[in-house]
Amino acid sequence: MIVFSFLRSLLASAFFLVFTFLWSGLAILESWFVQNRDFESWIMGAWGKLGLQVFGVRLEVKGLENIPEGAGLFVFNHASFFDIFAMLAAYRHFRFGAKIELFKIPIFGKAMRVFGILPIARSKKEEVFRVYQEAQERAKRGEKFALSPEGKRNHRESLLPFKAGPFVFAINAGMPVVPVVIRGAHAVMGKGKYLPNWDRWSRKVFVEYLPAISSSGYSIDQRGDLQEKAYQAMQARFISAELGEKPDKMKK
Repeated sequence: MIVFSFLRSLLASAFFLVFTFLWSGLAILESWFVQNRDFESWIMGAWGKLGLQVFGVRLEVKGLENIPEGAGLFVFNHASFFDIFAMLAAYRHFRFGAKIELFKIPIFGKAMRVFGILPIARSKKEEVFRVYQEAQERAKRGEKFALSPEGKRNHRESLLPFKAGPFVFAINAGMPVVPVVIRGAHAVMGKGKYLPNWDRWSRKVFVEYLPAISSSGYSIDQRGDLQEKAYQAMQARFISAELGEKPDKMKK
């Protein structure tokens, strides 16, 4: 079975790479003739769903009722590229922050700019805050954003310390913070791996939206309190999920 999984992963990687550039071209054409945010979201959602399907990844989603109307900041644990696919497949109406190096990729980088993905220069704090400040106007129009407060991909499926930037963004924009817990994506393709799901035919990724946390009443000086509240909510969910899985492991 591993041989078949490996071949599937190899062929799917080649197919999805070509598809991504073609789909990015469609995104650029859309920006010339249509410029419809809902259609752009559909394109992104379809890309995410296909990214899961071709590599044999199933998706389970919980907590969609916790997504607020209007603007919101989704903060998620980041341990795999498949976090992005899973979140887009689960709920496509938001824009990610992505490391600025990705914007240099021909066609794909242009498509990301067209769709309003936020370019994050991790080593340039002032530049990051400038991007957040510009995005505040979009938040006032009801746009939603998704950022990894850890600031980088984790080597394992757990939480790294959070950065303050996303929470400053939420406070300044007056957006609620929606903690998002993702489990299973690291097993599909963790950091340092190049072939997704090569050793198993099928895996499942879980995406759970936790209750939104209002940023109202927090000052910039209190950003650490908001940051800690989101961290503790996500950490508690990781712990409860881990405890919930123990009986199944014991049965095996």
